[in-house]
Amino acid sequence: MNHKLDITNYYETMLHFQELIGLNVFIQFPVITEQLPTSYEINLENIAVNFYNDAPAYQDVLRNNPNNFIKDYEDPVILLKKSKLVINNIKCAQILMVNKVKKKDYFHSWDIQFSRGDFKIICYGKSLDYPDTMTFISVIYIGSVELLFDESDMLLHTIGTEILFSQKEIEAINTKQAEKIITYGNNIEDLNINNRYSRLWEPDYNNQFFKRTDDYSSLSVAIKDYDGSDNK
Repeated sequence: MNHKLDITNYYETMLHFQELIGLNVFIQFPVITEQLPTSYEINLENIAVNFYNDAPAYQDVLRNNPNNFIKDYEDPVILLKKSKLVINNIKCAQILMVNKVKKKDYFHSWDIQFSRGDFKIICYGKSLDYPDTMTFISVIYIGSVELLFDESDMLLHTIGTEILFSQKEIEAINTKQAEKIITYGNNIEDLNINNRYSRLWEPDYNNQFFKRTDDYSSLSVAIKDYDGSDNK
């Protein structure tokens, strides 16, 4: 059974891009094209997700399937083996890839322009395409954020303070995923990127344009317009 959840207003408190138990999150951006699509689809694997009982996402899953196993737990954290994050009505996007073997950073940036009140999301994890590579994706948008996944990809991750994966299981999952990526044989040097750097990757500079606000305490919101002059 497929689930499609609108997580626009609370994705930052729901998605664990930084996995605290050592289980690696993997991420894949869409094929790079000259023009950005209006919706940006990011594939995720092994991401932990909060399903708080009072959150709309929890209710939406049970509305779709009243027998889903999350009904038996209070505020469970679920591991999604595979999922897709869809960001709608995007204004611009940037990609940063950090390869620890080559000790080199790779950039791709589309023309950056945004307005006061636009939203920004940053997704990150190990690359699903290139070994030993961390991927960071920044998307500025004005639409909704949706999480899509199949019920068969849901695993119970944590109940309260009890983590349901042993350290041995975590290491085995990480190793299996890393080995799978190596078998693809992809060379990051073949990636079609423009190597355009943006100063918005710099925290101090980014904070001049994006803040948390009283209206959106858990979301990053543009506090002034930007004309794109920071791209190198």
